[in-house]
Amino acid sequence: MMSSVASRVAGLGALTVAGQLVIIGSLPTYSKVFEPGTYGEYLIFVGAFTVISVLAGLRYDSALVLPRSETLVAALFGLVMLIAGTVAAAIAAATLGASLLQVTPPQWEPMARPFGYGLAVATAVGALQRCLTGYCIRSGRFLLMGWAQFLFCLVTVIAQLSLVTVVRPLSALIWGHVCALGVQTLCLARPAMRMAAIAWAPAQALRAMKLAAQKYRRFPIYMVGYALASSARDRLIQMVLGLGAGAAAVGRFGLAYRVAYAPNSLLYTAISPVFYGIASRGHKVAVGRFAAGLVEATFVVLVVPYVALAVDAPLLTDAVLSDKWRGTGPYLQALAGPALLLAATCWLDRAFDSFRRQKVAFSLEGSFTVAALVLVAGLAKLVDPVAVTWAYGIMAFSYYWIYFLVTFVACGFELAAFRRACVTGLAAMISALALVFLAHQLAELVWRLSAYTLVMAAVIALWTSLRGGQDTLRMLAQARTHAGS
Repeated sequence: MMSSVASRVAGLGALTVAGQLVIIGSLPTYSKVFEPGTYGEYLIFVGAFTVISVLAGLRYDSALVLPRSETLVAALFGLVMLIAGTVAAAIAAATLGASLLQVTPPQWEPMARPFGYGLAVATAVGALQRCLTGYCIRSGRFLLMGWAQFLFCLVTVIAQLSLVTVVRPLSALIWGHVCALGVQTLCLARPAMRMAAIAWAPAQALRAMKLAAQKYRRFPIYMVGYALASSARDRLIQMVLGLGAGAAAVGRFGLAYRVAYAPNSLLYTAISPVFYGIASRGHKVAVGRFAAGLVEATFVVLVVPYVALAVDAPLLTDAVLSDKWRGTGPYLQALAGPALLLAATCWLDRAFDSFRRQKVAFSLEGSFTVAALVLVAGLAKLVDPVAVTWAYGIMAFSYYWIYFLVTFVACGFELAAFRRACVTGLAAMISALALVFLAHQLAELVWRLSAYTLVMAAVIALWTSLRGGQDTLRMLAQARTHAGS
């Protein structure tokens, strides 16, 4: 069966946004119920779960979309669950051993058991959830993925705020997260029951897993390092900045980073699985044109909001945040550029998986991580933190453009489509800067925001009339992805 890409992205994106609105809407209640320190410990748990999830499966779960054979898919499914089960058992055993031997430091004792046991359960359930997500991508069930994501956000809020009435706050946060992960997994499970039955059939199961591990060995060799580099880089940069510039600079940088890069996770969740489904089955020429067109369209739509945010960042942050956060605006200005380019290209990593160019992706991400850390560490003690952030922002913007270029070169896409997207993006950026600067001269913020809306409409209209934007949108809307293998 063939499915419209536009409808899949729209449905998945809308449900993802709805889930994020549930989270954002619950923040006032969370701020009253949970202390900052407790919530910080929970974020450490989420960070640890993110890193362990990479190791608990060795990224073989990302390969589930690629095989045409259901038997090979089932073998990968079983392999991931075997690895994840081993890792989860090791975490649980370590937690139990530390408790029995009483080797846990006193200050960590209250959080050690919920942290350890919660991490063990989340590791096993999370691996199952990732496998089921891969199967849903194979079968084109993107709307189901959207509902699962929405339920995860909704159940997280309900479970955590309910459990806090009967257990300690940290335990409520951790086990509420695990409960929501379980509900999300159950939502995804029904279409994959047949695959699960094949995966756990005893006959020759271990041999099939061994063959699958060998066939897709590029994933643990390259994509584990890629995932670790990308997930750890931002935290390491903040730590290095803090050592040189102090905790206050880290706080402002971290808050600005969170605001500027917030749309990326939504776009990645909505676009990445659909693009992966197309790239894993499509011809290089068609996939390249689709990728370039989607990057171009996304950049044109987002360029004015990001430019306006950067221009008015000091005013907005000073108005919204308390006095102790004054000075956050310049950080947001420095990060707006790379955040815009990443928002337009964040899902391109799936092209490396689809065309077996994981080594290139690992080399890119690892090199950028090392270079960024060296840059921040070298400048942190020499110049003020805002200047460090600007230097990092320029490097990140350059890197994301290089990533875009290398994707087309490494995967064999047409460079003509890449050049067209770059020229259109540059024209849109220049137009947005000029028009937003004029609109910025309005004194009243309300009138200014209205003018920005008109500027956005003008840039999109110029793109559709002068750069063939209508044809690009038509191509994206008419694209199809196979629902099934």
